[in-house]
Amino acid sequence: MSFELVFLLTLFVFLAITCYEGLRSYRANKSEQDFFVAGRKVGPWIGGASIAATQMSAGTFVGTVGIHYVTGASFMWGWAGIWVAFLVSAYVIAPRLRRYAHERNALTFPDFIADRFGGKVPRAVVSVLLVLSYLVFISAQYQAGGIILETVFGIPFVWGAAILMVVIVGYTVIGGMSAVVRTDFLQQITMAVGVAVGLPLLISHAGGMSTLTQSLPEVSVDFIGWGFGGAEIAGFWLGFGFAALCAPYLLIRYYSMPDDQTCRRASGVALLFVLLTGICIAIAGMVMRFLYPNLSISDAASTILASEVLPPFLGALLLTAVIMAVLSTVDSVLLVAGPAISHDIYTALLRPNTPERTRTRINRIATVVIGVLPLLLTLQELDIVQFVVLSYAALLASTITAAVLLGLYWKRATKVGAMCSMLAGFAVCLLWYLLGSPAVEPVVPGILASFTGMIAGSLLSRPVPPAELEVFFGPDRTTRTPASAVAGR
Repeated sequence: MSFELVFLLTLFVFLAITCYEGLRSYRANKSEQDFFVAGRKVGPWIGGASIAATQMSAGTFVGTVGIHYVTGASFMWGWAGIWVAFLVSAYVIAPRLRRYAHERNALTFPDFIADRFGGKVPRAVVSVLLVLSYLVFISAQYQAGGIILETVFGIPFVWGAAILMVVIVGYTVIGGMSAVVRTDFLQQITMAVGVAVGLPLLISHAGGMSTLTQSLPEVSVDFIGWGFGGAEIAGFWLGFGFAALCAPYLLIRYYSMPDDQTCRRASGVALLFVLLTGICIAIAGMVMRFLYPNLSISDAASTILASEVLPPFLGALLLTAVIMAVLSTVDSVLLVAGPAISHDIYTALLRPNTPERTRTRINRIATVVIGVLPLLLTLQELDIVQFVVLSYAALLASTITAAVLLGLYWKRATKVGAMCSMLAGFAVCLLWYLLGSPAVEPVVPGILASFTGMIAGSLLSRPVPPAELEVFFGPDRTTRTPASAVAGR
């Protein structure tokens, strides 16, 4: 049986399961809370696997393999920012954010911004900036999927991306958060098995570790050393680290969990999966450079690994894992970007008295629109996938990091400060990219502008009344969800 046929059958089975979960969740969803936050009953294993699967996008399995293929080992330092972020998030951000979400019945990330800083303007600003950032990010995911389907089946690039878009948008719009976290769990297991089993076979195919130990240093002078400079590595740390720490599509998972212990355990599960995958991905990219030293498109390394090096079934499983990575990331992004339009702009700002049934329909329409628009960017084939992802991560981190951290831990943070922080961080980071990233990576001045804007704007404006801060800085009054109701235990 040919590799193409095995891959097609494997992919069909997983996509069928994914669509089934969407329909199953649709029948189970009874309210907006079910749709947006899965009834706040997500357990540590499903929640942790969902966080990891969402973090490990197509950039991981296509772009990161491509970067390690080109530059060698030093990009591993970029992973360290994500690992540290998961640990910090488990103890610093998740508990307070979850308690707030339960007490105020918050459903979206802009809900937090609006409740913490007051007024309609901060909600509108963060909603618009999130949508702009996520359009770039989703386009990178479609690009990766299009590359794979074109390489394996000869499907025109745009049609491959369009096929994935239809599937992802379909089950996300139908099933909501319940469908997303359950399919993420399946997708994460597929990813972990694919890389953990495939790597030993790849090393064996290359002649074993002894051969690689002798041959890899000969690829280039810096291949197993420092291919990137200190400023670039710091940019990776800050960009990926802060984005993983405060990314709304990850933070919303904590809204869905019943208690603080579940949040911490879920972060540990996520860290376990990301550690395993990061190490395997780095080695795989370097070994592929040894086996295929002259690839014209580095992003194609993972596809060639699956189709020409590994046994057909395992190769098909690995490529299916890449497609699953696209699905697991885009569905989570859609659950933030779509509601940012429907819940946070249309309902909260324009039509607050809209009935729940109408709100749900508008949310589905907004999600479809947000899912389709990135195809226009995908057609441009902007850059190596992971560098597109890094650009998005830098923009996102520059926009919301200060608002999340100082909003949760600094009582003096105000609406004016939040506005200055988000606008300054986004604008400075974008400007730095347009200027060609002089001296330092754009995330560095972006983050600095974000914190400076928050501190200066807050100190120059009127403090938030103490009564409005009680939910964020007062004692935990949230009732814990009974253990029997927790899914994924």
